[in-house]
Amino acid sequence: MLTVDKVKQKFNINEIHKPSMVIDSSIITAKYHALKNLVDGLELYYSVKTNPHIEVIRLLEKLGSGFEVSSHPEMMELINLGIPANRIIIGNTLKVPKMIEEAHKYGINYFAYDSETEVQKLAKYAPGSNVSLRVSVDNTGSDWPLSKKFGSAMSQALDLLKYAKAHGLNPHGLTFHVGSQCLNPLAWSNALMTIAEVYFQAKRNGIKIEVINMGGGFPSKLIKNIPEMEHIRENINKTIKEIFASEDLKFYIEPGRGLVGQAALMIASVIGKATRGAENWLILDIGVYNGLLEAVAGIEYEFVSDREISGLTHRDDLIPYSIGGPTCDSWDTIVTNYHLPKDLEVGDVIYILNTGAYTVCEATRFNGFDPPKIFFI
Repeated sequence: MLTVDKVKQKFNINEIHKPSMVIDSSIITAKYHALKNLVDGLELYYSVKTNPHIEVIRLLEKLGSGFEVSSHPEMMELINLGIPANRIIIGNTLKVPKMIEEAHKYGINYFAYDSETEVQKLAKYAPGSNVSLRVSVDNTGSDWPLSKKFGSAMSQALDLLKYAKAHGLNPHGLTFHVGSQCLNPLAWSNALMTIAEVYFQAKRNGIKIEVINMGGGFPSKLIKNIPEMEHIRENINKTIKEIFASEDLKFYIEPGRGLVGQAALMIASVIGKATRGAENWLILDIGVYNGLLEAVAGIEYEFVSDREISGLTHRDDLIPYSIGGPTCDSWDTIVTNYHLPKDLEVGDVIYILNTGAYTVCEATRFNGFDPPKIFFI
């Protein structure tokens, strides 16, 4: 993960704009190679929505990554950057027709689906295309389950594969997602066992599945401990060897948070402090609206004050705070009961660790507060 020490070696913390986000390209590179080596011959497609900064895209392009897009603007950004069609896949099962039409025109030939309606759109706007059926799998162990809004039920899977084929599409793949920020190291191998049932049903019915896409969900370190990537790798490979060893298959992944989350931290400053009843309030120049939206959905960030790092505050001198952002909305509360130095003052620096995923890309300018400026090292 990107450390405060490394950031302080590169920047004068007193002079750098606040709030800011610093991204470490070397960490993204290391994470890319670790994820790419999960399975021999694995194809990696970075989930662009996680952090769509152009420098992140350019770095991953140089490393050889493919890209998973979920919206028309994301797709057009990649097209305008000259990313080849064969390095782009569309993983969203809820696509607007214009996106499908322009993707097909550009030569993109991978579309996820999970309903008859999506098949009808694909057949109309991207006839003859390769499509991958998203199947709902167990999301137990993930901080952000996705199985309700997306994915066909197991009982519908074979019929949807047949439906796509009957409409002139090529149902060449199966895809799943174990849920965002998944902390269960067995989740992907368990999902592969579920997918295997659909795979062999399809095979018996003359439908040749060529790709199994294991999606994303690979976690990034936050407050909770996360499983070792090696443990996840061992479980996945054991399952593939036991179930799919004799099958001619390609395996894909669509990592996002696990690729870029630990590559960044935010530098914020204290702009207010108050005691309200029994609560100590600390107000920062970064909040829910301008960079930390996931906090309201339960994502827990790690905060460290420069006073602690510099040795100006002893651990015994910490008190619980409710930490809020700068807007006039009370919903703009990042966390409650978080212990930081009791002697914090306006202007003090606070670091928010592991903020490379789903932060600035989800920010607004509500109440006039800008998202953090971004710097690379």
